[in-house]
Amino acid sequence: MTRETNERYIGDQVRSRANVILTRRDDLRIVETKEQTGLDIHVYVDREDKPMRIVLGVLLRGVPSPTTAEHANKVLGPTMGFFQGLHKFTYPVCLFFFTVRDEQAFFSWLAEPVVNGDGPKLVHHRQAKCVELTDALLGDVVHRVVGWYDAVEAVLTA
Repeated sequence: MTRETNERYIGDQVRSRANVILTRRDDLRIVETKEQTGLDIHVYVDREDKPMRIVLGVLLRGVPSPTTAEHANKVLGPTMGFFQGLHKFTYPVCLFFFTVRDEQAFFSWLAEPVVNGDGPKLVHHRQAKCVELTDALLGDVVHRVVGWYDAVEAVLTA
Protein backbone atom coordinates (compact mmCIF):
# COMPACT_ATOMS: atom_id res chain seq x y z
CA MET A 1 0.00 0.00 0.00
CA THR A 2 1.36 3.43 -0.87
CA ARG A 3 1.54 6.09 1.83
CA GLU A 4 -1.30 8.05 0.18
CA THR A 5 -3.50 4.95 -0.07
CA ASN A 6 -2.75 4.06 3.55
CA GLU A 7 -3.64 7.59 4.74
CA ARG A 8 -6.88 7.52 2.75
CA TYR A 9 -7.74 4.10 4.22
CA ILE A 10 -7.08 5.32 7.78
CA GLY A 11 -9.13 8.49 7.09
CA ASP A 12 -12.06 6.42 5.80
CA GLN A 13 -11.89 4.11 8.81
CA VAL A 14 -11.74 7.04 11.23
CA ARG A 15 -14.79 8.72 9.64
CA SER A 16 -16.66 5.44 9.69
CA ARG A 17 -15.87 4.83 13.39
CA ALA A 18 -16.93 8.38 14.30
CA ASN A 19 -20.23 7.88 12.46
CA VAL A 20 -20.87 4.58 14.25
CA ILE A 21 -20.22 6.10 17.68
CA LEU A 22 -22.25 9.25 17.04
CA THR A 23 -25.24 7.58 15.39
CA ARG A 24 -25.79 5.34 18.43
CA ARG A 25 -27.63 8.39 19.76
CA ASP A 26 -30.80 9.37 17.92
CA ASP A 27 -30.54 13.02 19.01
CA LEU A 28 -27.34 13.71 17.01
CA ARG A 29 -27.04 14.71 13.36
CA ILE A 30 -23.66 14.61 11.57
CA VAL A 31 -22.55 16.93 8.77
CA GLU A 32 -19.15 16.73 7.03
CA THR A 33 -17.65 20.22 7.03
CA LYS A 34 -13.89 19.93 6.40
CA GLU A 35 -13.91 22.13 3.29
CA GLN A 36 -15.86 24.95 4.96
CA THR A 37 -14.32 25.05 8.44
CA GLY A 38 -11.17 22.91 8.64
CA LEU A 39 -12.99 20.63 11.09
CA ASP A 40 -13.94 17.20 9.79
CA ILE A 41 -17.51 17.11 11.02
CA HIS A 42 -20.07 19.11 12.92
CA VAL A 43 -22.52 17.35 15.20
CA TYR A 44 -25.90 18.97 15.74
CA VAL A 45 -27.90 18.13 18.84
CA ASP A 46 -31.62 17.95 18.09
CA ARG A 47 -33.66 19.54 20.88
CA GLU A 48 -37.30 20.25 20.28
CA ASP A 49 -37.56 22.40 23.41
CA LYS A 50 -35.03 25.02 22.21
CA PRO A 51 -34.87 27.11 19.05
CA MET A 52 -31.09 27.65 19.41
CA ARG A 53 -28.96 25.47 17.14
CA ILE A 54 -26.62 23.36 19.24
CA VAL A 55 -23.41 22.38 17.46
CA LEU A 56 -20.18 20.59 18.36
CA GLY A 57 -17.19 20.69 16.00
CA VAL A 58 -15.12 17.51 15.72
CA LEU A 59 -11.60 17.03 14.41
CA LEU A 60 -10.88 13.39 13.46
CA ARG A 61 -7.48 11.73 13.61
CA GLY A 62 -6.24 8.17 13.58
CA VAL A 63 -3.28 5.81 13.43
CA PRO A 64 -3.04 2.19 12.31
CA SER A 65 -1.47 0.69 15.47
CA PRO A 66 -2.66 0.34 19.07
CA THR A 67 -1.57 3.07 21.48
CA THR A 68 -2.11 4.45 24.96
CA ALA A 69 -3.83 7.71 25.88
CA GLU A 70 -0.46 9.10 26.97
CA HIS A 71 1.18 8.23 23.65
CA ALA A 72 -1.85 9.57 21.75
CA ASN A 73 -1.35 12.92 23.51
CA LYS A 74 2.22 13.03 22.18
CA VAL A 75 1.23 11.95 18.66
CA LEU A 76 -1.42 14.69 18.59
CA GLY A 77 1.09 17.51 19.20
CA PRO A 78 1.11 18.62 15.52
CA THR A 79 -2.69 18.34 15.38
CA MET A 80 -2.99 20.65 18.37
CA GLY A 81 -0.70 23.11 16.56
CA PHE A 82 -2.89 22.84 13.46
CA PHE A 83 -5.98 23.56 15.55
CA GLN A 84 -4.33 26.61 17.14
CA GLY A 85 -3.61 27.85 13.59
CA LEU A 86 -7.31 27.80 12.73
CA HIS A 87 -9.43 30.76 13.78
CA LYS A 88 -10.69 30.75 17.36
CA PHE A 89 -13.92 28.83 17.42
CA THR A 90 -16.87 30.35 19.24
CA TYR A 91 -18.50 27.00 19.94
CA PRO A 92 -17.31 23.73 21.52
CA VAL A 93 -14.81 21.63 19.54
CA CYS A 94 -13.35 18.23 20.36
CA LEU A 95 -11.05 15.63 18.88
CA PHE A 96 -11.75 11.96 18.24
CA PHE A 97 -8.63 9.81 17.88
CA PHE A 98 -8.91 6.21 16.69
CA THR A 99 -6.60 3.27 16.18
CA VAL A 100 -7.58 1.20 13.17
CA ARG A 101 -6.26 -2.28 13.98
CA ASP A 102 -7.73 -2.73 17.43
CA GLU A 103 -10.48 -0.10 17.27
CA GLN A 104 -9.43 2.03 20.22
CA ALA A 105 -11.22 5.36 20.54
CA PHE A 106 -10.00 8.43 22.43
CA PHE A 107 -11.46 11.87 23.12
CA SER A 108 -9.95 15.25 23.95
CA TRP A 109 -11.39 18.76 24.15
CA LEU A 110 -9.97 21.41 21.83
CA ALA A 111 -12.39 24.22 22.76
CA GLU A 112 -13.98 23.03 26.00
CA PRO A 113 -17.32 24.44 27.15
CA VAL A 114 -17.18 25.61 30.76
CA VAL A 115 -19.96 27.17 32.81
CA ASN A 116 -19.03 28.72 36.15
CA GLY A 117 -19.84 31.79 38.22
CA ASP A 118 -18.45 34.01 35.46
CA GLY A 119 -20.88 32.51 32.92
CA PRO A 120 -20.24 30.39 29.84
CA LYS A 121 -16.69 30.26 28.48
CA LEU A 122 -14.66 28.22 26.02
CA VAL A 123 -11.25 27.01 27.17
CA HIS A 124 -8.96 26.52 24.15
CA HIS A 125 -6.51 23.72 24.94
CA ARG A 126 -2.93 23.71 23.66
CA GLN A 127 -2.28 20.05 24.52
CA ALA A 128 -4.37 16.94 24.03
CA LYS A 129 -5.64 15.21 27.16
CA CYS A 130 -6.96 11.96 25.71
CA VAL A 131 -9.35 9.71 27.56
CA GLU A 132 -11.17 6.63 26.33
CA LEU A 133 -14.20 7.53 24.20
CA THR A 134 -17.16 5.54 25.49
CA ASP A 135 -20.92 5.88 25.11
CA ALA A 136 -21.05 7.22 28.68
CA LEU A 137 -18.39 9.82 27.94
CA LEU A 138 -20.22 10.87 24.77
CA GLY A 139 -23.36 11.32 26.87
CA ASP A 140 -21.43 13.55 29.27
CA VAL A 141 -19.99 15.55 26.36
CA VAL A 142 -23.44 16.14 24.87
CA HIS A 143 -24.77 17.11 28.32
CA ARG A 144 -21.93 19.65 28.80
CA VAL A 145 -22.42 21.11 25.33
CA VAL A 146 -26.17 21.48 25.84
CA GLY A 147 -25.60 23.03 29.28
CA TRP A 148 -23.12 25.50 27.79
CA TYR A 149 -25.57 26.54 25.07
CA ASP A 150 -28.31 26.94 27.69
CA ALA A 151 -25.98 29.26 29.63
CA VAL A 152 -25.15 31.22 26.45
CA GLU A 153 -28.85 31.58 25.66
CA ALA A 154 -29.52 32.82 29.21
CA VAL A 155 -26.82 35.50 28.82
CA LEU A 156 -28.11 36.56 25.40
CA THR A 157 -31.74 36.83 26.47
CA ALA A 158 -31.15 38.41 29.93
